[in-house]
Amino acid sequence: MRTASADLLAARTVTVDGSEVWLRVTASPVDLEIRWRGGDRLAGSPVLFPAGDRSRRLLGAGLRAGTTFCLDVVGEQDPDWAGVVDWNV
Repeated sequence: MRTASADLLAARTVTVDGSEVWLRVTASPVDLEIRWRGGDRLAGSPVLFPAGDRSRRLLGAGLRAGTTFCLDVVGEQDPDWAGVVDWNV
């Protein structure tokens, strides 16, 4: 499993077939809707992260090795949010 807590919107590459992508928002003053993006196309459905809720949520599953993805905030992005993304899970 790979984990990142910095630059959450950066591109990452899956290295294990059938992987999942998870996110836990650790700080946000507002509700966030986040999905994963594969290259230039939207790939995942938006997942709601209510303000103050620190639950870990599944963003995508069944990703193939070699898939490049990044996270995408739906709507306006609040610059003051933070979290932890896990992939190759």
